[in-house]
Amino acid sequence: MGWMDSTVYGSRYYRTPHLERLAARGMMFTDAYAANPLCSPTRASIMTGKYPCRLGITMPAGHLPAQPDVPLLGKTAPTWHKMVCPRARRFLPLGEYTVAEAFRDAGYATAFIGKWHLGHATWWPKKQGFDVNIAGGHYPGPPSYFSPYRIKTLTDGPRGEYITDRLTDEAVGYLRKAARADHKPFMMCFWHYAVHAPFQGKAKLIRTYSKLKDPRGMQGCATMGAMLQSMDESLGRVLDTLDKTKLADNTIVIFFSDNGGNMYSRVEGRPPTNNHPLRGGKGIIYEGGVREPCVVVWPGAVKPGSRSSEVISSIDWYPTMLAMAGIKPRPGQQIDGVSILPVLKGAGKLDRDAVFCHYPHYVPATGNLPATSVRQGNWKLIRLYGQGPGRTCAYELYNLADDIGETKNLAAAMGDKVKALDALIAAHLKATGAIVPIPNPAYDPAATPPGLRRRRPSVGGWTPSRHCRLSAGRGTLRLRCTGGDPYLHTDRVGAVAGPVTVTLRAKSTAGGSGQVFWTTTATERFGRSRAVTFQPTHDGQWHDYAVKLPAAGAIRAIRLDPATRAGQVEIEYIRLIKTDGTVAKAWEF
Repeated sequence: MGWMDSTVYGSRYYRTPHLERLAARGMMFTDAYAANPLCSPTRASIMTGKYPCRLGITMPAGHLPAQPDVPLLGKTAPTWHKMVCPRARRFLPLGEYTVAEAFRDAGYATAFIGKWHLGHATWWPKKQGFDVNIAGGHYPGPPSYFSPYRIKTLTDGPRGEYITDRLTDEAVGYLRKAARADHKPFMMCFWHYAVHAPFQGKAKLIRTYSKLKDPRGMQGCATMGAMLQSMDESLGRVLDTLDKTKLADNTIVIFFSDNGGNMYSRVEGRPPTNNHPLRGGKGIIYEGGVREPCVVVWPGAVKPGSRSSEVISSIDWYPTMLAMAGIKPRPGQQIDGVSILPVLKGAGKLDRDAVFCHYPHYVPATGNLPATSVRQGNWKLIRLYGQGPGRTCAYELYNLADDIGETKNLAAAMGDKVKALDALIAAHLKATGAIVPIPNPAYDPAATPPGLRRRRPSVGGWTPSRHCRLSAGRGTLRLRCTGGDPYLHTDRVGAVAGPVTVTLRAKSTAGGSGQVFWTTTATERFGRSRAVTFQPTHDGQWHDYAVKLPAAGAIRAIRLDPATRAGQVEIEYIRLIKTDGTVAKAWEF
């Protein structure tokens, strides 16, 4: 679930009245971070209070064979990778003293319901401190959202039962038992599989959302809307149960996501969601991948309807939960997070200088490059491994107070700030024992990733995707869109310096939204973090479009997605316009 995937944070497409209800009871955080832009590493950080890099869990690999004896850093990598990146550990080690074990040892009943994805059976929740495990296993997403589920720790319900509803039934049942006078105090992790792939929602809700339009023009995937509404309805049922059982006044509720909204998959011919104004989404180190929705309700301690811009991280939940319950950590226990009680109680700020994210991986789907980031105050520095001259590090520096979308890289103009923040990154990596990428001895600058090796014939310097056919004639470039992902791209840009505005004149009888992607000399592939959405008019008439690309550096390639549905598109010209209004590059068809 992304930062913008609820009305609480500004969505005007999704319907989340129960999250609004929760926020009215507690404190909403605007600057809450996952320790990683993907699920398992963040979940491991919540379980242990440690940065994922300290655990070696920097990618979601809990569904794969454990391979405990295989080194996490190899000696070589594919020839198209500049750096050798670490593997991720595929399980949460049993030697870690989890938050569940801490609460169990303090006399609490502990329950886990939902997605685990921190290893196979040897490392499942009951081996990590939970008395009860319902649906937790090695599954990254449910094999099906509808029964039969094919989950070993969840009995199937009636055919067609929806897993979000079923897990809510289980959680409500547990809460009702917990309300008995003879029941122990309890700590329950209710971690929905929603809204992870496979993207499956209730048909009735999908029909409802297919009729809605986002006034912002950003979100519009009906299936995602349906999935989020089911999740929100689940939250409402939990709150109702706490109220009816009279547990509400003595129960703390923490609502949080494990990574940003997915913008790289395709559902109904479009990304599942849109995190704008944040850059990127799930699977990339920019704000859209790591900044999360977060609400904390603590009756008698947290002011209802309050709001905080304090920077907090998923590593903070472990020490915070222990402090809430008056439980002390083990002597000498390593915890990277800090208790956020001073913020929750309105008593002050946190005693911490910065938060970090170490994500040293190439992720083709999102365009992520191996990187580490630090946020200190409003400043965010990203260290990109192997992207500088001679495969040294490159840097991106952003002032999030002025540029929440990370569009203006200030690194070249603020060398002293880069140096100071990079020193923090170096100290963090050393303190956590993080594995850092090394130069790949097999790197070949001429090598091409497998997915890019088969090139279709180009027309007018542009190459089509497999979902469209290109032809030229009578002064236009013609696209016959045959599937849900038609696009054309070119690498004949000539290293035009960004930012630029892409202008084009086109007419279309297709449908759906449009996007323009770009790569630079510092990036290797198109990715959702380097894309701008626009809305074409598909009425068969000529229209002019101008799409501003906040590209930093020399642009290497451009990709144009003019539609997401089948139909015909004609383009008269495509031009790249500099900020001074001059034409940097033009394709006149």
